[in-house]
Amino acid sequence: MNEYQETYEKEISLVELMFYCLKKWRWIVISMLIVAVAAGGYKYMSTVKGNQLRQQEALLEKENGEEEPKEEGPVKNPNVAYYEQIIANSEQELEKQDAFLKDSVIMQLDAHHLQTATVSFYLNVEDEQGANALENLVSAYESYVRDGRLAEQLYGIDAGISRAELQYLLSFDCDGKDKYRSTSTTNFQAEQGGGILEVQVAMPEQVIFQVQAAGSSEDVCKEYLGQIEKAVKAYSSQLQKEIAGHSVELLASVQSEKASDNLQKYQTDTLASYTTLLTNLQTLKKGLQTVLDEEGEMITVEEEIVLANPVSAGVKFAIVGLVLGAFLAAFLLILIYLMSGKLQSTEAFREEFGMQLLGEVKAPAGKKKIFGFIDTWLYHLEEGAYANISRDEQMRIAAASLKGAAAQKEGLKKIMLTGTIAKEDVTEFCNCLKEHMREVTFSDYRQIVFDAAALEELDGYDAVVFLERKGVSYSKLVKKERELAAGREIPVLGTVVV
Repeated sequence: MNEYQETYEKEISLVELMFYCLKKWRWIVISMLIVAVAAGGYKYMSTVKGNQLRQQEALLEKENGEEEPKEEGPVKNPNVAYYEQIIANSEQELEKQDAFLKDSVIMQLDAHHLQTATVSFYLNVEDEQGANALENLVSAYESYVRDGRLAEQLYGIDAGISRAELQYLLSFDCDGKDKYRSTSTTNFQAEQGGGILEVQVAMPEQVIFQVQAAGSSEDVCKEYLGQIEKAVKAYSSQLQKEIAGHSVELLASVQSEKASDNLQKYQTDTLASYTTLLTNLQTLKKGLQTVLDEEGEMITVEEEIVLANPVSAGVKFAIVGLVLGAFLAAFLLILIYLMSGKLQSTEAFREEFGMQLLGEVKAPAGKKKIFGFIDTWLYHLEEGAYANISRDEQMRIAAASLKGAAAQKEGLKKIMLTGTIAKEDVTEFCNCLKEHMREVTFSDYRQIVFDAAALEELDGYDAVVFLERKGVSYSKLVKKERELAAGREIPVLGTVVV
């Protein structure tokens, strides 16, 4: 039965490889943009740092040469220098605050609908320890929450938030905080007996405290609940030896949405500070312009420092990055084409798989994509006149080829449709096939490579037809299903690539 020997050497068409890469043009464009932005940004930042180093070197040379005789000539107006220095400092501070407003997670939170995780614990001290130990324990837990140790345990759960912001979003609260002070003694004169009666009033030796953490989403708060419980109980084991024996029990673990006045005030104050700084900067620039109009601009006798233009350098590197990104994407696509093991070409289908290619449905399924006209243009460029045939007509041509192959086999009544791809990929063609060849009974699409029951069912059919798909079917599995059919001596009419 092994009519075709496994000595076939696969040949790769460069034209087909080129069109495979061109069809992935979206990935190529994305790769070009990523590399261009990275290269341009790197060159821009390196140029800015280089200019700063030149300015610092010039300043050091000026400071080291202060004792040398200076050339006569006009000097810079000190008022202009003062304004320029203050404006430069203000612009740097404004850039920092602007970056904070854009990138800070805490500034993006909705103070009126803040997702909050609240974990309540019941703290009980052993009887012999007393209220003093209880007070020390509550203070220790409060410090653990407020000094950043708990924030260190929770850091990384909410992506993008810094440790300082996470520490601000944590809070500690203890019910009845003023009720567990040290044991007090009250003395009063007894009405009878003339003695002094001392009464000791013992304060409670247990308390409930809460730890709250605000997050950017419900999923983050849900993760906070479990992590806070683990962290507090782990810290409790440490305090058993350091302060006093006690027990910490989980009382409640609640995730809720609430409004936060403190967060709203913080956001409002930050925005107000940014607005004030921006207003002051505009005022300083107006003052500088006034001084320049009245007193004139700085004139120096030092050699002028030549600084590179970071924007121009960044644009040049971005253009180089576009070309490099295209080559990088093309190289990766070629590797995928050669090493994926998927059915990419049907030019030498019979030599590779040892069976007839009955037809190929190449027309796109009509799914709308962004810039889909480019895909359509590439399809017409690759297929030529064949691209003018509609998808329905291509399926009917493939069905007619199958009908001709079936006519050469006498007594064919039942044909199994099988393959290695998903059922939804071939549903359209199966319906067309059953409608076009009513004299033959077709099975439902099955996968004999993955389904033992389908393989056993194969014995009940007169022939088998394989349905595969380019870029989806694996060549190894196509050969495997052909061998399974040959081993059961079931005639293989051929393959249709849909």
